[in-house]
Order: sequence, then C-alpha cells, then structure tokens
Amino acid sequence: MTETQAAFANDVEDADPSVGPEDASSASTIEAGSLVEIRKGSIYAYGVILGHSYMNGRMWHLSLISSGEIIQHVESDVYIEVPRMADRDLTLRAGTGVTPMDRVETNARVEILKYLREAEKEINKAFMVIGRKNAVLYPHVKAKHPDEWSSVSLSEAAKLVCDYRPESWPTLVATHKYIMGRPIEFVPHMQFQRLTLTYDVRPESHVVKLQRVVDMVRKRSPELEAFIEKARGLILTAREKASESWDEPPSRVVVKDITFSQDDRAILDVLHLALRRTRNTSIDPFSGVVTSIIKRIGFYTQKMVDDVCLRQLLIDMGEIAPWEDIVTQRKELNLDLMPDEESQRVREQDALVKKSLALMRPSQARTKQPLGPEDFYDRDLVEHLRHDFGSLPVYVIDDVSAEELDDGLSVEPVPNEPGSAWIHVHIADPTTVLPPTHAIAEAARRMSSSAYFIHRTWPMLPPSLTHDRLSLGSHSRKGEPEPVLTFSFKVDAEGNMADFDVKAGLIRNVIRVDYDGVDQLLGNGGVRFSYPFEAPQTPGISHVPVLASKDVENMRLIDNVTRRFRQRSRQTLNPFVFSASMATLVATTKPIHGAPTTPARNASYYRGFPNLTYQVYSQKTTERGSRLFVAECMKTASRVASRWFAAKGVPMLRRSARPPIALEDNRDIEKLAAKMDEDGFVDHAAFLQTKLHVPSVEYVLEPGIHWSMGIPDGEGYVRVTSPLRRYNDLVAHWQIKDVLLRPKASTRLFTPGWLTTYATEVLAFEKLWKHSDRSHRMQWALMYIKRFLDHPNPPSDRVDPLQSLSAYITEPGKRRDLLTNQFSCHIPSLGLPATIVTPRTTDIPVGQHVNVRVKDIQVGLKALFVLELCGGA
Repeated sequence: MTETQAAFANDVEDADPSVGPEDASSASTIEAGSLVEIRKGSIYAYGVILGHSYMNGRMWHLSLISSGEIIQHVESDVYIEVPRMADRDLTLRAGTGVTPMDRVETNARVEILKYLREAEKEINKAFMVIGRKNAVLYPHVKAKHPDEWSSVSLSEAAKLVCDYRPESWPTLVATHKYIMGRPIEFVPHMQFQRLTLTYDVRPESHVVKLQRVVDMVRKRSPELEAFIEKARGLILTAREKASESWDEPPSRVVVKDITFSQDDRAILDVLHLALRRTRNTSIDPFSGVVTSIIKRIGFYTQKMVDDVCLRQLLIDMGEIAPWEDIVTQRKELNLDLMPDEESQRVREQDALVKKSLALMRPSQARTKQPLGPEDFYDRDLVEHLRHDFGSLPVYVIDDVSAEELDDGLSVEPVPNEPGSAWIHVHIADPTTVLPPTHAIAEAARRMSSSAYFIHRTWPMLPPSLTHDRLSLGSHSRKGEPEPVLTFSFKVDAEGNMADFDVKAGLIRNVIRVDYDGVDQLLGNGGVRFSYPFEAPQTPGISHVPVLASKDVENMRLIDNVTRRFRQRSRQTLNPFVFSASMATLVATTKPIHGAPTTPARNASYYRGFPNLTYQVYSQKTTERGSRLFVAECMKTASRVASRWFAAKGVPMLRRSARPPIALEDNRDIEKLAAKMDEDGFVDHAAFLQTKLHVPSVEYVLEPGIHWSMGIPDGEGYVRVTSPLRRYNDLVAHWQIKDVLLRPKASTRLFTPGWLTTYATEVLAFEKLWKHSDRSHRMQWALMYIKRFLDHPNPPSDRVDPLQSLSAYITEPGKRRDLLTNQFSCHIPSLGLPATIVTPRTTDIPVGQHVNVRVKDIQVGLKALFVLELCGGA
C-alpha cells in the first residue's frame, strides 16, 4: 500500500468505530466518471471515480488518480467534483481492483488517465490565469465587522479572481485550489464542502492577531518572553490548586494581582483560536505558533504538541475550565454559549415573544393581512374544527426533570368489540400560535432541533413561549383546555391497526406522571442502568404516584394494546436491531458553565469539578416498561400521520430505511434473525461479524419502508410527535393544518419541490447533531475516567472497573505505524468505543472479545481511548 493509499484508508474523520453500518454510511454517493479532488492531511490529488464498495460498515469511493493508483476514500474526503468527466461505460470497464484484471481494464484505465491528465492541464492553466491577474480575494469577501465571520461561494470567488470564463469548471476548480492555499483567511465547510461549495472567511481580527503573534515568535520578542515567564508561574499555581481541590464543587478564582497585557491577550486569543475544530486539510496556520510557544514554556512532556496538549495549557492558564465542553463551542452548531441570564440572544428572544403576544390582542387583530416576522396567529385557525375530548384522561408520561412536554396518551375500549381499543396520541400544538413566517420559526429551522447535552440544554423554541403557552400542561395550570393535534389508531384483538384518524383536538383532563412511577404502579419493570464506578446497590423504592384505580387500569390497557400491536407489526418484516451499550453522564446540577465567554483581563485558576454520575445503558435496557409503550405510541402516531397524508393525497417527507443487504451470503440475514431475542435485539458483536450493508436513512415523499421499525412499504413514517423540539415535526403540523382548513385545495403549503429540497437540509442537520452528540459524550466520559485515574488521593474502598476490562473488535486492524497496528473496539462495561494498539504481527477477527487495559486517554478536539492487550483473548 502506497503512502497516498494508506492516508485515505485510515482515519475517517468523525467516524465512530462502535456504531453500526446505518450510522456510518454516507447519505450520498458520487457518480462514477466524476472528476474529484480528494484531500487528507498534507496529501491531495485529482482522480476519477470508478465505483463504490462497502467495507467495515462504511461506503467507500474508489478513485483512479493520475499516478495510476486506485485510492479508497470516503465521501467527505472529496472537496469538489465535476460530474461525468469520463464516460460511465468506460469507468465500468476499468474495474476497481488495485491492479487491472485483464487487458480490457488496463485499456480503460489508460483512456481515463488521458482524460484526467488533460483535466489537470486545464486546471493548471486556469490557476496560472488567476496568478497572472494577481487578484486578492480576502479584502473583498471579509465581514465588515473585524470580529465577525463571513462566507463566500465558489462561484462568487471565481468571478472576483478571474475575468476569463469564471463559470467554467477549470476556473472553478482552480479557484478552489487558490482558496485552499490560503488557510489563514479561508476555512472549508466542516462536513459538506462538496455539496455547499462555500467557504467560511475568517474575521479580520483573527488574521491580524495570528500574524502579530507569528511575528512575536519569529523575532523572539520581549513581549513573548514576558508572557512565557508569566505562564510558567500561573501553570504551577493552577496545578497545585487543582490537586488540593480535587473533590470540591467547581469554582473559578480570579487572581487580582496578575493582569494580562494586550500582547498577553493577543497570544492567548491565538491559542484559543487554535483550539477550534477544522477540516484535516494540508496546512494548519496555527500549528507552528502553538508548537513554538508550548515548547518554550517547557512544562509539557508530550512527544508531539497537539490539541490535547493545547487544551491542557489553556486549562492550566485559567483560560478554559477543566470541565469545558469543546464540542458545543463548534462554530457550525451556532449555540449561544453565554449563560441565559447574561445572553443578549435570550433577551432578544424574550422581547420578541412578549411583543408578538401583545400583537395578538383582538383589538389589534389585522384581518386578512399577511403575517409579518413578528406576528403570531391572532386566533386559533382550526378552533371550529377541534374535537373536544372532554373529561377523557390524558396521561403525560415523561422524566421528572422534563420541561418540554410534547405528548400525552388516552385510551378508549371499543364497545361490543372485545379486545379492541382506540389509543389517542395527543401532541402539543405550537402551530396554534406560531406560523411558519415568524422569526421564531425561522430561527427554529436554522437550529433544526433542541440540543440536549450533559452540561446544558439549548431549546429550539424560546422557553418563555414554550413553558407558558405551548408545552402540555401550560393551559391546564390556568384552568384552560389544551389545544392539541391528536393521532388516533384503533387496534383490534389480533393486534392489527383497524382504523386511524388525525384531528385537531382539545383536552381538559391532563394527568402528569413520570416513567418510574408508572413502572412501579404496573409492576412491569423499568429501565435498567448500570453504574460501573459505583458499588452494586439494592434498587430503592421509587415514589409511587397516587392515581385512581381507573387510571391504573387505563395505563395497563395502553401497555397491553401497544404490546399486541408491536408484536403483530414485527411479524410483518421480522426486523432485528443490534443493541450496543452506551455511556452517558448525569450532572447533579445543570447548567454547568465553563470559562467566561469574553476575554478576561485578570488571570484566574479553577478548583474542583462538577459532580457527575457515570451511567451505561443500551436501547435494549431502556426500551422497557412505560418507556417502551410510550415510544411505541409515538412511533405508531407517526405511522398514522403517513397513512393520513397518503389517504389525502398530500405531499410530506417520510423517514425511510431499507432492509439490510447481504454482501456475501444471502443466508447471513437469516442466521442473524435466528439469533434475535423476543424483542428483536441481536448482539452487537454478532451483528458486526455478519457481512451486511444497512442502507442509510432517507427522507422521501413516497410512503416507503422503514425496515428496522417493522413498517412495510406503502405505509411510511412521518415524524409528528415532537414539534416543540424538532422543526421537521413543525412542518408536518403546518401541513396538517393546511389540509384541515383547505381540504379540496389543489396545491399545498409545502410543495413536493420544497419538501425535496428540505429533505437534504434535514439529513445534514441530523448528521451534524448525531456526530456532535457522540463526540460530546465521549469527551465527558473520558474526562471522567481520566480524573478517576489521576486522582491524587483515591479512596481505598472505591470501585475500580478499569482493573478488568473486556472489549470486542469492531473493525479489521489497520497499520498505525511501522511497528504497530490498531483495532477499533467497543467496551461493553463502559459503553465506550476505543482503539487497541498491538504489535504489527497481531491479527484479531471482528467480533472477538479480548482482555485489555488502559494505555492512554487523550481529550482534545477529539477524545480518544487507547488500550493495549493483556492476558490474551
């Protein structure tokens, strides 16, 4: 394997080695015959896509580059593409093997290389034209405010740097090359550069500060020497204070007699900017400066200065907290990092809510006028259509700490039909107030969903609106009926869905209970977490809610009906789900804030650490008791929505997942299905050993199959149950209202074209939030474990789960360096993915369990858990 092939075959950016194929698959593939530019580290090349393959749970692209090598790479390695550069039939004849199999493949590759080398000539010509013009792009596209980012599209940039045929593909590719060669000024999109062809433009202040600090380092200026001396004293103090306060609650102490000069602040600001996640491109403009400063300080013994070392320096300098969450600071998430009580964004949101509510007063109602960005609906548009459920009990079942209450359940046995019952899933109805044109709705679309993290929650909709007017129970507290959208389904004695309906409703008898309380009442067993860092304890008796016997009977009936329906649905497709353990941490108090978001003039240090509980769970251990029947009701409501839209002939996005495909032996699926337990779960290790490709989740207009949920083709699944925390659900609610109000209309509020475009947006956000959540939880879990290992005075009686660890291999081994291999693995007892480093001669099959011990824990921009073998398999 050549250096280029090895670079692209390893280190998939943002990959999680513990996840299943469905999570890791790319949502898109690049057409064979396309010219692509691929980048990894300091290596980049132009190539032509010959085909695709599925290996190790990922979809790979296979490209022929101008050296004649076949490069295996993932979709995110492609920064730009030119479709149909080579004829598709020609690329199919070329094969995808490392070497051609016969003369036909050889001749096809020779022809493709001719196309490729001609393409490279055209790109180089265009690049020379740009160079002769000597155009400078950055001053024309930077933001007006020196502290703000801006962006520029490739087409806009091409017009600014080249007068000759700026729209031609050689000019566009050459312009991309020009931009990528200026990493101080431009940053490619983190995940979707190929799709967006848009570049972030660094703030002018960032560029100026970096250049200023580069000059300091180059000249070894007195200002830099003074900073290094000051840093050494602060680091020693910080380490001493951290050790003596190890078990204290978290706190920040300002050192009033030590201040930072403007030069100190410039150096610290550059160090902060360096701890920002960027694409693994050819040049990191900060690396040289950071390496020089850290080596000059001299207190860090790591062989290589990296982001792990930089993070620790900033902690020791008091610039970030030891518990600082780096993931939620990612620019692409656009989260407001200020505490709510200090946040300008929160103040503006609350003021907008207050203003919009004031405009709802009937005296100010503007009949038949278009709604502006600050206008709520001044009346309930479907009030005349609402079905009043009267005194029918509605059970809102959620965690005790839940704030956004989306859903409630009711049940009605069907007279004269033994075993049949209607279940009504009542969903909060924010579209009673919120139109799609409102500024709050637009902000919700930009966020896509609420963000739930260990240390803090960022709601999609303003709490000042949600808690007082939208969340279930907010009207009941005022003695008012609750407006809802209700998704009803009738289940017969055999467990079939015999009927369904969707209606706008009013509920008046809301009863809130928590999951654990319901499980105690029904005696059906609740969720089971494991706590690896705590001694085993006898489960305590939770608070049992006081409910009327009829309410207990109703919830037992809901449980019975949903189990029957779930069992019947599973018989249709017989799907299986792998269940891997996952780690999370629960904070005693939230929110947990890190360092101040504005640069500090005075030095500081941190004491203590937040109190956290380490939990391990899996889908199998959490889908139990009341959580199971609530989840089943939500899934079924989404099936009802899809059926309803189909019956009305109304377009809507459906979440679809096709069945797995056997790559080698069709009997593999049957063998895995035979290993299912009664709830459809299979062992994760057994799943990984089977050569299956699980297609990516898609959003489609047709009522397609959702195999893993047991939803057949022709029925479909439309997300409708979380409109307070998912914008996609709001879209469905607005579309439902449009149908209720205009049942015979020929066009709809959201057209098929709009929905198809929006589907790409939904998938992109889902991928972003999923990757961010995984990275975040890994970071916190490893911070917890590292502190456990580094404790200066550990209690003699503490439980130590790290003494006896077992892991199973999740991917075939890869070459790490000249002497070692690395194997991705999963540790069931800790719920974490990890990497095992072994001698080059070691070979361990996927799915095999091995005994391991901790070798290293790295917490930086990415968190890595490194293990080594002990005691054999």
